[in-house]
Order: sequence, then structure tokens, then C-alpha cells
Amino acid sequence: MKTVTGLFDNYDQASDAVGELEATGVPHDDISIVASNSSGRLTGEASEAGEDAAAGAGVGAVIGGAGGLLTGLGLMAIPGVGPVGAAGWLA
Repeated sequence: MKTVTGLFDNYDQASDAVGELEATGVPHDDISIVASNSSGRLTGEASEAGEDAAAGAGVGAVIGGAGGLLTGLGLMAIPGVGPVGAAGWLA
């Protein structure tokens, strides 16, 4: 795979270059644009990864907490293991 880099004076020129690359057959997923946005023209976010990560962290916390609770209750039900699980090896 080749890597091609271009520098452009403004976003319109970069966008035109992307269109030309796509016209030559380069897949859209293989093209990236990095821009400074010094003019404040671009205001939207292209990725919702932060929101998705926060949702995943919440789900993971709930599942992990429930799993830990069930494991602890299960250990308490086993004779001889319950006190060790509750008080550690000092029991």
C-alpha cells in the first residue's frame, strides 16, 4: 500500500483532491484529511467514539459489578471457603 501526502491552502482544495482520488478508484475509507480549522469553518464532529466509549464503560461497570456480587455470594455459600473469602487468609 502506498501513502500519498498533500498540503493544501484551504479545505476546499483538499476536498477537491479527495474527489479526484475517489474518481480514480481510491476507496473513500482509505482517504483521510487532517485540517487545522483555523478559520472555524468546520464545526461538526465526524466521530461519535467518545459517546460510544462512555456507554460501553457504563455497561461494563454494571456487568462487572453484578458478576462480582454473584461470585462473592457464591463463595459465601461454600462451607469453609466463605470465611476465607470474607476475612481473607487471617480467618
